Amino acid sequence: MATENIMMDAVKAGGNRQELHEKLRVHSHAAARAVKLEGKANDLIDRIAEDPAFGTTKEKILSSLDPSLYIGRSVSQVEEFVSSSLDPVLARYTESVETELKV
Repeated sequence: MATENIMMDAVKAGGNRQELHEKLRVHSHAAARAVKLEGKANDLIDRIAEDPAFGTTKEKILSSLDPSLYIGRSVSQVEEFVSSSLDPVLARYTESVETELKV
């Protein structure tokens, strides 16, 4: 999802979508190959930042990788589920029960 945003930012700056898409494909395959076959770190961000076709910096790319930008309504959906579905079930089993332990 983040690479789509990176590509679209480059398109807005005048880049050709098809050419940028192909460059992303090539860079991502090369980065994956380095990770899988050579045991290296994933350097996809560096590859994109160093490619003048994207006209961006590593810092700008990193700022676009904030996970909160890609989770949509998931936080509120979980809160709604817990409130409407889970809390009522848990409430049935939270009544106090007296117990005695003898040793």
